[in-house]
Amino acid sequence: MIHEVGAQEKITYGRNDRFKGGPVGGGRFWRGDDGRPTAKIGGPEEWRPSGMLVVRVGDTFTVGGQTWKVTEIGEEETSKAYLLCVRLS
Repeated sequence: MIHEVGAQEKITYGRNDRFKGGPVGGGRFWRGDDGRPTAKIGGPEEWRPSGMLVVRVGDTFTVGGQTWKVTEIGEEETSKAYLLCVRLS
């Protein structure tokens, strides 16, 4: 799916096929040693060799030529954990 700049997406555990060049999915959500919410997300071939990124609020990631900024990580360490991101470019 192609998103407009400013579009928002939610990533939860499992697979999100709405990302152009995806899928992108949540692999783990936790509170880091510094107390900040942290997420490990899995993604497309372009993220190899590991296929996973560790992100926090304010971090950016690129998938399918679209750049996204993490704006919120909520309910970490629960089964309802999620990450919100907004498309920058």
